[in-house]
Amino acid sequence: MVNDAFHMSIKSFLLSNKKRTGLIISLILIISGIIPLIIFTFFADPAHPYTITQTTLVTEDYNNIKALIYTPKNMTGTHPGVVIGHGFCGNARHMQALAIEFVKREFVVVNINFRGHGNSDGYLPSFTDPLMINTIELDILAGIQFLQDLGNIDKIGLLGHSMGAMTVLKTADDFTNDINATVVLGMVTGFEAGLRGFIGGNISEISEPNLTRVANLLICNGRLEQMFTPELSLNFLKEYTNLTSVEPETQYGYFEYRNASKVVIGSGEHLFEPLDNHIINESVVWFELAFYGSLRWDITLTAPFLQPSFAIALIGIIAMCFVTLLYLHNYLWKDQPVNLRKNTLKDTSILKLTVFYVLGTGVGVGLLLPFAILFTAALPISMGQLLYAILVGNAIGALLMYYFIIRKTENVGFQTIPSKIKAMCSGNYKRSILYGIIAAALFAVAIACVANWSILITFPTIREYGAIVGMAILFFPWLLIKEFYIRTTQGQLKTNNRFKEYLTMVGIGFIMDSLLLIPTMFFCWRNGPLLGFLALALTVVLIFSFIQQILVTWVYMYSGRNILGSTIFLCIFYAWMMISFYPFGLPFF
Repeated sequence: MVNDAFHMSIKSFLLSNKKRTGLIISLILIISGIIPLIIFTFFADPAHPYTITQTTLVTEDYNNIKALIYTPKNMTGTHPGVVIGHGFCGNARHMQALAIEFVKREFVVVNINFRGHGNSDGYLPSFTDPLMINTIELDILAGIQFLQDLGNIDKIGLLGHSMGAMTVLKTADDFTNDINATVVLGMVTGFEAGLRGFIGGNISEISEPNLTRVANLLICNGRLEQMFTPELSLNFLKEYTNLTSVEPETQYGYFEYRNASKVVIGSGEHLFEPLDNHIINESVVWFELAFYGSLRWDITLTAPFLQPSFAIALIGIIAMCFVTLLYLHNYLWKDQPVNLRKNTLKDTSILKLTVFYVLGTGVGVGLLLPFAILFTAALPISMGQLLYAILVGNAIGALLMYYFIIRKTENVGFQTIPSKIKAMCSGNYKRSILYGIIAAALFAVAIACVANWSILITFPTIREYGAIVGMAILFFPWLLIKEFYIRTTQGQLKTNNRFKEYLTMVGIGFIMDSLLLIPTMFFCWRNGPLLGFLALALTVVLIFSFIQQILVTWVYMYSGRNILGSTIFLCIFYAWMMISFYPFGLPFF
């Protein structure tokens, strides 16, 4: 009876205040994720302790490159060292799972942020620049110089993912006597020359590395890799070994002769190759064999515990943000009525609005994308002109299609659209704007607190704060149009259940944004390196689109259903996410 009464009191306590219950559950998830995340990041192997510090490397061309240094504690005698280079749009934290496994083997690890990426200075050159790889090779060389300056590093290995793989291959070819082993993830060679050939550049200007001069080469790809498929990797292995038939997961050559080689196939796709357990394990084995000739002790991976711990902590912190925004909504609006914006278009179905939006997106982007060069100076990031052209085209296409809808259903002209947008911005607009700003800052800070030291550098630097403000201003008119159309569609939903409306609109919004992208992505997937790169870019866009719909729909519904609040949120969050992923640099094309 006592236990029953206790359980009943707990149940009544939780059900009496759902927001409070949400905070409690969120806090439990955060603690459940953060504690193992801290342990498996900083204390992964008590038998082989290590430290993680940040330093600044100065390149030959005087760029300040930020790097994470993983050092075994109580280091005596000589040790091997590994320099790690991440991929395009990545940063050092994305490679941390590998770095931790290496330092547990008592390797000194230099995990760099390429110029323009993470918190490093400088700008990434355009991929069409014939000296692009030569330029960022200087960043890898700064990491090698750091190891050599320590004075107790006897062997050096290189590991790179994607763009980093291209770079470490070039470095291993240029400094073959200094590098004992090289591991490449997600790319081998040929992409840069293929890109320049695709857009009409001079391929002869590109200096591709000679694979036969690279010592002890391990090639790793995911089974679902978008660009460099397992078949392409095996073809490169044939070139390296000069054999007519090779198999994956089979070593060819010998480490003592510096011609060992192997292709390893992971289970995932390009983005998650640095987190693939099989690839991580094989990379550890490869460097152990290259440095010592054998495994000195059994490999016990802790990397598999990092990912679920991060996911749990992230879910908890985002859930806490949702609940906090509910409290904020209650405080700002209290007993004031909120216009639900229902049925603002007469006799117009959601299906029709969705189809017209998709058509408008296709028309707008199709018209503007070829002229993306016009936006070259708009954003200070690589691929910025393409992203801005897509955003502008999306808005213009949506506006055009909205006109065709109201022209027939309401017998009005194009000049009435501004008044309709103004109506969607009416009602407590100051509070809605404040709500949007607070929501954007809350989500950005919360996500950054979990991700910044574990999986992705997301705290902006001083120059990035300025870029975020500038980009948010540039995005505002186009995202306002997008929000106007999307929330007009939401107003056509017939349900009065707020939670059902939220879930339904998240799904509809994702369909509207991705209906053209998904078939394009699958068409490009594994269809050569260049189209594969487009498939990879679309994969990132789809992931971001889903996250965006989850967050912005919630903000709209609890910011007084005023599109100014959700637009301000989207502008800030959109700019922050782009700055967190895309590097400062020259236009991609």
